[in-house]
Amino acid sequence: MTITTTSDELWAAVDTFDAEAAEIAIARLLWDVPLSGAVTGVVLPFLQEVGDRWEAGTLSVAHEHFVSDMLRRKLSALAAVPPRAEDGTPALAPVVLLACPPGERHDMVLLCVALMLRERGVRVRFLGADTPIPAVLTAARRTGADAVVLAATRPTMFTAHASALRKLAADHPVYAAGRGADEQTAAEVGARTLPADPVRAVEVLVGELAAVSGSW
Repeated sequence: MTITTTSDELWAAVDTFDAEAAEIAIARLLWDVPLSGAVTGVVLPFLQEVGDRWEAGTLSVAHEHFVSDMLRRKLSALAAVPPRAEDGTPALAPVVLLACPPGERHDMVLLCVALMLRERGVRVRFLGADTPIPAVLTAARRTGADAVVLAATRPTMFTAHASALRKLAADHPVYAAGRGADEQTAAEVGARTLPADPVRAVEVLVGELAAVSGSW
């Protein structure tokens, strides 16, 4: 059975809200695929198609919620497994806090970034969508975050909290990601930008963390 056939089966299940068939199709797509391969070869293309269908008006609100809930459960299951060092003890690695600012509800790609960071041995603290900035500040302080990644689809979701984000950036390196993270916006809030491509963003962030803290 080809990936295309399985993908077609997935969308057929989504169209009829057949949760069982959709779960089976997703499981087949992710079967025996390394995490990075699953994210780049399955999850991100699927999310892109969800977006394309939404913009084309062929995906209803109900279908979008159905798809998002299903995929979130799959990704969350992957995220539940902590990274381990070769000797079986928890990895001693940089801590990266990831969140979306208030009003931003699209956190699925950020969750993919979190998973890929975990695969690289980073200790991830994922707060998810629509996170109040005071909560981000508190979590960054209490976790001793080596970096904070904030993702948003619009620049105003960053700039509306410019003062608080500059305060955060004074104590922790802050990275802006997503379509709203242009260079001007990042500079205004004291952040650095990450590449739009999630895989490249992970490479850049891991490289900068390693340069500061050494290998782990």
